[in-house]
Amino acid sequence: MRPPHESRNAKIKPKVNPVRLFLKTPTPIIADAMDGRNVLSCLRPVLSRAAIAGPLVTVKTNPTDWGTVVSAIEAAAPGDVLFIDSSGSNVAVWGGLTSQAAQQRGLVGTIVYGSCRDIPTIEAIQYPVWAKGITARAGRPLDKGKVNVPLNVGGVSVQPGDLAKADVHGAVIVPSNDVAAVANRVREIISKERLIETGIKGGRSLSELLWDFSS
Repeated sequence: MRPPHESRNAKIKPKVNPVRLFLKTPTPIIADAMDGRNVLSCLRPVLSRAAIAGPLVTVKTNPTDWGTVVSAIEAAAPGDVLFIDSSGSNVAVWGGLTSQAAQQRGLVGTIVYGSCRDIPTIEAIQYPVWAKGITARAGRPLDKGKVNVPLNVGGVSVQPGDLAKADVHGAVIVPSNDVAAVANRVREIISKERLIETGIKGGRSLSELLWDFSS
């Protein structure tokens, strides 16, 4: 019998916040949990040790139009990640002023399938940015693109509200409908890898451990 003072819900485990889980989980583990899908390794961090996780606000813009990015910053909420598709161009749609505005807004980071600039400013304020390239050239604030629309980037579908995790390895996109399943799989992989690491430290061979824990 449960003691009188024990809460009726005492044995119910609290749900794990997937954003917190993905934030502390390296992208390779999340990629493994998704069988290698939705990985964008072509995107590199401006800040080498940065790591972010959060729901996406998407942007589709012409490579010479960074005005749409400004509208997206104002449409985003604290904790969001901005994902910009500028067709992988070498014309910058992101830079120092947009980084400052996004940081002030409370965004956790920006991912650009394209180019960015003003690296010293980004480094100075420590705002996390991932980009395909770096350039000095920028377009104009035309604001003729679209915010919160479906994207297809490098063969990866990116939808508004999907969760992104980005770190030194690049970025992984977790579809919103798959978040719970991927989170469960991530926890399983982490648990299994810890057991394997313990076995290695105990002197067992990796091949033997992999055989034991194969699924």
